[in-house]
Amino acid sequence: MTPTVGGRTIGDRLAEIRAQRPAPLPTPRPRDRAEELARWFGARLEVADGAATVVLERSIRLKPAEAAALGGLTRAVYFDTETTGLSTGAGTVPFLAGLGVLRGESLVVRQLLLPDYPHERGLLRRLCAELADGERIVTYNGRGFDLPLLASRLTVHGFFAEQAALPAVHDDLLPIARRLWRRPLGGARLADVESAVLGVRRGSDCPSGEVPLRYFGYLRGGSPEPLVAVLDHNLQDIVSLARLEAVVMLLRAGAWREVSLLDHRGFALELIRLGEPETAREVLEHALAGTGRQPDALHLRRLAARLLVAAGEAERAERLWLDGTRGASAETAWAWVEVARLRERQGGDLRGALDAVTAASRSLDVAFALGRGGGIGEIGAARVAVERRLRRLRRWVAARERRSAPRRGAAA
Repeated sequence: MTPTVGGRTIGDRLAEIRAQRPAPLPTPRPRDRAEELARWFGARLEVADGAATVVLERSIRLKPAEAAALGGLTRAVYFDTETTGLSTGAGTVPFLAGLGVLRGESLVVRQLLLPDYPHERGLLRRLCAELADGERIVTYNGRGFDLPLLASRLTVHGFFAEQAALPAVHDDLLPIARRLWRRPLGGARLADVESAVLGVRRGSDCPSGEVPLRYFGYLRGGSPEPLVAVLDHNLQDIVSLARLEAVVMLLRAGAWREVSLLDHRGFALELIRLGEPETAREVLEHALAGTGRQPDALHLRRLAARLLVAAGEAERAERLWLDGTRGASAETAWAWVEVARLRERQGGDLRGALDAVTAASRSLDVAFALGRGGGIGEIGAARVAVERRLRRLRRWVAARERRSAPRRGAAA
């Protein structure tokens, strides 16, 4: 028997309550939203395993010299992501992945855009297929952000086979950019490096901090229009990645002789890391021979001298340091100290080493008297090192002369 209340069944009362409520607005299906986003950007919609990915493709023509420099390298995929956060934790999702591949003299850039969170598996699967097609991945700070984030999301979705198929070679350009341009630029942000080195001037660029907010606004039902700036920002990042690698290759091929913006010491260290010490030495000597005073001449000479000594050319190393002994300053004193070190360790010439340290002491006296050639702290530090070496060499020279005196008398 159906229970009743006031002659009406409970089902009747529930039907009456439902009829009084406004009908809920229809919720668009995820597939509908993806199709709308693809139409808005004039992009291609790819569906796999029930997940949709919006794919945009653009081709950017490179300078012939840059394209030729990249053409001689192993096949690369230039990779950058835009994400829902700035950490690599499990809650951060890449909603846009840019991938650039060289085709002749053009860089073909594919951008994979996530319509909504339920479609992430499709984007990740498509992304892994694109990355696996290259022999190496090139990023800018990818070692610290993009690749750890990608590994985290692949693990969340159980894409272990896809993760294992990714290229083993990863070239992160951020450490190289730091060696080559951080000191003259005061930093190595991609925007700063591309502006100074590539001449790129971004117009109404989207700041990185606004990127997640624009995507969240779209997910809440907003227009896709704010994502246009995000797509353009990502596109420029990919193009700059490829062009920066081309610039590095051109520098290694000899373009360092013509450029004005370059940390020669950092570039020499990069060449040493790559197994090119001869070119590194040439870079350093070229920088030291340039017009004008080098603010880091002491460091340039020290590295160049080490390369010369390693090559068995201690005399050239000494001449290199002697070129830095002109004038009277703390830097001059350090150059004399290096001359003394070479004479003592490479030639066993204690008397010549003592003469060099004595010259260092005199240069500090003149620098202090004239009130120039370094601050009081700089001159004081040099004075301590010079006097310590001076006392030691005087003892050693005196001891050697005492040992040799009887032999001279016996010979007479």
